[in-house]
Amino acid sequence: MKKLLLFAVVAVFGLWNVNAQDDGVSSSLFGVKAGFNQVSLRVSVQGVSASESISGFYFGVFGEFEVSEKFDIQPELQYVSVSEDGESSGFLVIPVLAKYNASEQFSILAGPQLDYLLDKEDGGLKKLGLGIAAGLAYSINENFLIDARYSFGLSNRTDNLEGLEGFNIKTTFNYLQVGLGYKF
Repeated sequence: MKKLLLFAVVAVFGLWNVNAQDDGVSSSLFGVKAGFNQVSLRVSVQGVSASESISGFYFGVFGEFEVSEKFDIQPELQYVSVSEDGESSGFLVIPVLAKYNASEQFSILAGPQLDYLLDKEDGGLKKLGLGIAAGLAYSINENFLIDARYSFGLSNRTDNLEGLEGFNIKTTFNYLQVGLGYKF
């Protein structure tokens, strides 16, 4: 897990540094964001589904790297914390989003997202998952932005659960986020 975190941080800062040195004019930026997060755990057994949602917060860093006038790549590194009934869970979330700038203020975001369950006790769930995220962003001014997104879990997070062999079980995590960001 520490290697994954270190790799993500090095990748974000490395890309930012390379892009900024490309033409002497910085076409990238860096920022921080935080906000509301809701994680939905969805379990399907033999075609019957149930879900449970728990809320919390997230905070993290992001970069924006200009590809063209209308497109940017926006990698992020987030810590997500959710709790229910005194039980809390933490996740490391790494979205890499394509950002289409529809106007100076509005952007559409979409791309893959990795998440890693940080809890020591995983309840038989796989720690690493893959999802696809989509959302919208609004630039309030040059520095502040708000965004909202939803991430659909694609990976089955269920390991072989004792006593449930032979059942078709699929478990996914979905994320809803609404946040405020600051660009440097």
